Amino acid sequence: MNTQKLIKVCLSLSVMASVLGPNLAVAATVSTGLNQDTTGGANPIVKAKWEANVDGYTDASPSAGAQFMPSGVKNQNTTIKICTIITDPDGLADVHDAYADVFYPEEIALGSSHVALSDQSGEGCGALMQEDSLTQLSKADGINLFCNLVRNNNNNLPTFNEGYNYDEICKPDGELQKETAAVYCGTKDLSYEDPSGDYAVWGIGQDKVGLQGQLRNSFTYLPLTAFETDFNAINYGNVRLNTHKIINGDLTWDSPVGTNHASVRNIGNTRLQMSVLQNDMGLGKTDGNWNVQYDGRVGSSAAFAVYSPDTTTVLANLLDLSELNEMDFSIDVSKFPPTHVGPYTGTMTLTAGSVPHLTCSTQA
Repeated sequence: MNTQKLIKVCLSLSVMASVLGPNLAVAATVSTGLNQDTTGGANPIVKAKWEANVDGYTDASPSAGAQFMPSGVKNQNTTIKICTIITDPDGLADVHDAYADVFYPEEIALGSSHVALSDQSGEGCGALMQEDSLTQLSKADGINLFCNLVRNNNNNLPTFNEGYNYDEICKPDGELQKETAAVYCGTKDLSYEDPSGDYAVWGIGQDKVGLQGQLRNSFTYLPLTAFETDFNAINYGNVRLNTHKIINGDLTWDSPVGTNHASVRNIGNTRLQMSVLQNDMGLGKTDGNWNVQYDGRVGSSAAFAVYSPDTTTVLANLLDLSELNEMDFSIDVSKFPPTHVGPYTGTMTLTAGSVPHLTCSTQA
């Protein structure tokens, strides 16, 4: 290219840049794609699969399949084991990966207070929670776990693929003995606040060219309604006759527990609603009517629930999974009895009942 043409090209580029402005090369979107090449070979086969406690063969119920209890303790997870038995028509050496996909219960929303474990999606509503890799057990350990511990202690735990059972898998000249099949296991954590319900699990074997075999089942995370408070006393202090006195809670979690500044949080895996039962603190009755009346609520936006002594009363506002909120209490004394001189002391009992989970169409 001669000098004159080079100058013209540079001038053309300069003009183009001035026309297009500074966004000439800000970004470019290019589509990509691929097709999996799975030619050759046969799919692996998942002969059986199960979930259990970390020992690999126990769970929380004699019912078929696996059931687990949450801890009922904040930030204390429940660790489970997921196991599969996998074979491959092209030989066990052709099995490249074994893993399990665990899905949240269908139609259950987690709510805004739920905090998923760091390696889980936290989406709820039937979404994939996590994919976990499974590790091949030795021949001896695999046979002992499945053909001894599971079969003899919890034999309705596994789900079998069509055509397979204990007799076929555990026979003396079977594939586990000949090492043309193997047991694969891995662990995963369920959060204390993961919702109660049925969790679908896919057990998957994948060979070296990407062909997959799959077997599906589910386990049940049993419901536990539980809460904890950061207070062990409500002191109404100096109370005047016929004067409504409120003791406000707060959103700060106090440790150790103390007096007033009441907070409550959900540490179970169900949503819940609090109830309160309070005695009369010695204030008694006049003409058959209580001389004292109380109010309580969960959260400053809720309406107060009015209650008399010795009557269990449900408080307004629910607690979602792992939600923390304040508890406000009040007192109104209509008469101080002449037969009793203070101080007036009593007891308050807090309980909770479960309420349905948020649904995926109505979650807050």
